[in-house]
Amino acid sequence: MNVRLLINLWIFLCSLGGSIYGFYRFFRPRKALYLKIITGGVSCLMLSSLFLVIYLFTQGKLQQDFHVGMIGQMASFLFLFSANFGQMDGLADDRTDAYKKTRLISFLAPLVIFGLYTVFCLLVNNLALRVSVGLVTIFMLPASYYHFKHIIIYDVKLGIVRQLRLYNVLGLLYAVCTMLQFIGLYADIRPLYIASGIAVGIVAALILPVLKRGVDKWIM
Repeated sequence: MNVRLLINLWIFLCSLGGSIYGFYRFFRPRKALYLKIITGGVSCLMLSSLFLVIYLFTQGKLQQDFHVGMIGQMASFLFLFSANFGQMDGLADDRTDAYKKTRLISFLAPLVIFGLYTVFCLLVNNLALRVSVGLVTIFMLPASYYHFKHIIIYDVKLGIVRQLRLYNVLGLLYAVCTMLQFIGLYADIRPLYIASGIAVGIVAALILPVLKRGVDKWIM
């Protein structure tokens, strides 16, 4: 049984469902660009897992270095970062000293991601894989920073941040579980790979409905 094929098929089906939901709900007139960008992130994950499913089904296994699927993963984190940084952070943080502590504490999230990448490097003695996973990690770091920042930052008058906290929890979980997937896959820790892969799929299916629920509460 090809566990990697099954896990990627699971992620593909979950992210496909999430993408269809996002395109149906958010790609309408007068819908915020923020929602469309995040839908693009889920769609990138869907395309990444689709590539892996097709390749693993036809070839049986994937080369142990950089592949096209990783580009989809990098793009998904780029979309999530762009949404929070470009569309939401200006509403959450007025750049005054009042939020200086929050901005500093928020670095804990990318430090955790980098710590997991360090564990990956210690367990996987393959330079090509270290570089390949390192490229994906570069895109994870800023995305995780803003997800965590928007979880802990003081709320603003309109209640935007409070209503989107659960979405940001899921976004941060996506980054952490993706790193755990890399560790489980390439360090040959099958239970970790399966559990983190299942978690990524669940996040992909839930993140856009949770986002819509938060936005609906915000605009009520």
